Amino acid sequence: MMVQNNSSPRGRSLERDFKKLIGDERFHDIHLKCSDGKTIRGCKAILATRSDVFNSSIFNESTKGNNLLSFNDIDSIAMKVVLEFLYTSKVEGLNVNNIVEVYYASIYFDLIDLQDHIIELMKRLSMNKDVNVGKKLLSECVKKFSIEVDNKMSQVLINWVAKNKLENCENDSLSLEGLRYLLEKTFDSQIPFATSEFNVWEYTFVKAIKEVIQNNKTLVKEILDKNSFSTCRPQEIEEIKSHLTPLINYINLKRMNGEEIEQRIEPFNIYPTEELKKGYSSILNGRGLGFIRGVPIFKWKNNKHNGSVFKISPAGGFIVEANGQPKSILGDLIFEGKGVYEWRFLIEKLCKTIYIGICEVNVDLSKGDQGYHGWVLGSDGYVYHEKNYTWYDARLKEWDNVTVHLDMKNKTCAFSVNNIKKQIVSEWNIPSQVCAVASLGHGSKLRIKSIKS
Repeated sequence: MMVQNNSSPRGRSLERDFKKLIGDERFHDIHLKCSDGKTIRGCKAILATRSDVFNSSIFNESTKGNNLLSFNDIDSIAMKVVLEFLYTSKVEGLNVNNIVEVYYASIYFDLIDLQDHIIELMKRLSMNKDVNVGKKLLSECVKKFSIEVDNKMSQVLINWVAKNKLENCENDSLSLEGLRYLLEKTFDSQIPFATSEFNVWEYTFVKAIKEVIQNNKTLVKEILDKNSFSTCRPQEIEEIKSHLTPLINYINLKRMNGEEIEQRIEPFNIYPTEELKKGYSSILNGRGLGFIRGVPIFKWKNNKHNGSVFKISPAGGFIVEANGQPKSILGDLIFEGKGVYEWRFLIEKLCKTIYIGICEVNVDLSKGDQGYHGWVLGSDGYVYHEKNYTWYDARLKEWDNVTVHLDMKNKTCAFSVNNIKKQIVSEWNIPSQVCAVASLGHGSKLRIKSIKS
């Protein structure tokens, strides 16, 4: 059946004219059988001209004269997008439901421009879509390409998922293979990461349990509350352990404290005894690592105290804008252990004085009349704690980058402004657990950036 489109005369737009050919059977002289059993028809001349892979397949001596080509790893939806690109150099049918399949096809057919277009779209998605979309796509990517995959798409997806805290939710879309890939690729890397190593363990542990004990929230809670598999059948225990075995190689006990290992990990007999001993030994001898892998990144944490004072960016929670009286807001990551950590704030808007720094974890933000909480640098150039303040020679203005340098081993803190580092604030006595804090009023706006940004 011939498809007619008289919306515009031919010859006005090459792209529009060639797009008409996709559905015009008069020009179809080859059949493309896809992995889902469906067959897509196309034009040999266009396919061979636009793709070296198609050219080789169509005019190969063994297939010459054969009007049917089979593709066992490319489904019909991806093939249609590929044909759209080959005919018009544009793609309109690309979305989160087919982007992994289309990217696989673009690599198969060696379509560099299509690959670049897909990666740019993926980067935009990572800025504007919920992390669960990223988890879903990472799982699909690993399944499609294998656990050994290392391409531009997998790199974007790793960065997308890593910069968001791993939390078990009702519809968590990260598969165990996707999780293994994430843990392996971030184990020793220096990319922004939002989840402490102990919380990585908890997330992984619960995910493995849910894989075996499905739709039984009560039993999962009992296991966690009792620190025991006593409510599970032997077969269930073995299945849970089998899921965890390939994952624990990428969860580092040296990034946890002794209490976490003793009370929350050792009772389940997942780690070999020798690995537990190494973890304890590193901690006792002061060779433990920082509590988090990679470069720490966090989001702003809203609470009842904030009410409607702050507008937190829905695209990731890294941007906060004040629209009321001056209040303090905390980051959602607790810094502890013996590591040295750095993170950066970008001042996008500055109205009156803002304060940037660190704060006790259990601070009551409803108390305090100074306009700030914790140990902070004010945009007026002073450093503050409680009612004490000292000149720091670091006045801030809009578009300044302010870096916090936190040394948890020596319990010290310093600041840099636009990469010019100032001295340690010697008067401060930093507690064993802190989180990031900012205090700002109406009109001011801050963005959290990893030190790699």
